[in-house]
Amino acid sequence: MGALTDRSNPPTVTANRVERASSKKRRKPLALFIVPAVLVVVGVVLLFMLGGGTDSIPIIGDDGPDDTVPEFDFTTTKTTGIPTVSEFDKAALAASAEQTGTEITPTIDDLFTNAFLDPTNWREGDYEEVFAAFAPAALPAAQENVETLTLGTTAGDVFEKVRPNKSNLKYRVLFDPDGNPDTAVVRFTFNATGKRLDGTALAIASSGQLFLQDLDGWKITAFDIVRSDTEAEVTVSTGASGGSGATGTS
Repeated sequence: MGALTDRSNPPTVTANRVERASSKKRRKPLALFIVPAVLVVVGVVLLFMLGGGTDSIPIIGDDGPDDTVPEFDFTTTKTTGIPTVSEFDKAALAASAEQTGTEITPTIDDLFTNAFLDPTNWREGDYEEVFAAFAPAALPAAQENVETLTLGTTAGDVFEKVRPNKSNLKYRVLFDPDGNPDTAVVRFTFNATGKRLDGTALAIASSGQLFLQDLDGWKITAFDIVRSDTEAEVTVSTGASGGSGATGTS
């Protein structure tokens, strides 16, 4: 009987989406807040001395576009363990496969957050954090397919904001003869809605497979991804927030 590696010990707790996002926020130096405050005071004094009045006071210290990273986590719908020996402990195999999926999911969460949801990435067309998820052998292919893997290098000229929708993962974990997880195949569907600067919306849909191996941490060694984006209808919410939303159109 093929032995399965003992993976019953709980893994190191991985930060949730909010904690991971908060660690990415760019901090502004204190001087950026102090200087505008001083300028406002000086401006008010000068305007009153020159007879301007409050209607002439300019607004100073505008923070610019919202760079908040929206919360996002994939939902895992199924995990299957695949043995490479004829005799194996089914219960142990299933538990080990589930544990492997638990370990990998935060990596996939971060991959798609960095590729589609983090404004500090897509506004600048900078996806270095995305490429960090790929093994060296797969990196050139990832860089060549940046427009498929991400929101795009010119997304900052097109979109105002992007919000995630329901997305899911399915795992197939291949074990070696010694019972160790060797390769994980992740089937995914990722969905989001991007509001363009011109007021229209795009239903973003990415699906396919990611192949990962534990190379001092789980890394993507190959991928097969299809984008099937469609136009979305922008609707105005009647709720208390008064915000806007979008629904997909075929």
